Amino acid sequence: MMVETRRTCWVYSPGGHLAELERATAGIRFTDLYHVTFASGRAPAPGERIHLICHPRRRPGRTLLNLAQSLRVLLKERPALILSTGADVAVPTLILGRLLGAEVVFVETGGTLEPSLTGRLVYTFCHLFVVPWPEKLAAFPRAVLASGPLL
Repeated sequence: MMVETRRTCWVYSPGGHLAELERATAGIRFTDLYHVTFASGRAPAPGERIHLICHPRRRPGRTLLNLAQSLRVLLKERPALILSTGADVAVPTLILGRLLGAEVVFVETGGTLEPSLTGRLVYTFCHLFVVPWPEKLAAFPRAVLASGPLL
């Protein structure tokens, strides 16, 4: 098992995006991990650090609130590494995190062969962009085709 000791942020929409992130990082133990997501009814595991932020839902006011909350969390936690599988809730954290010096890794969704909106928005800010299907490489030419644990 690989061990990641850097302060790491997982930012995701609950449900399928979290499941994809857990699969992508299977085999990696994080010693300093926190989560950024929106309220979903899922109870945190004992000792799990979760920051709940506004789900933007493609609405300008909610997106600005998400941006402010994301910045507050980033300044408090100061992650060295940010991992995400999307969706919209993750965009401000990924972009601001990159601007604040974090290494940003995005795993494009395997749910469709089309490029996701989140992927298109954050692609240029990512240090590592991972795609699950060769068909997505045309849209994301710097991407890496997924294979095994990511880090």
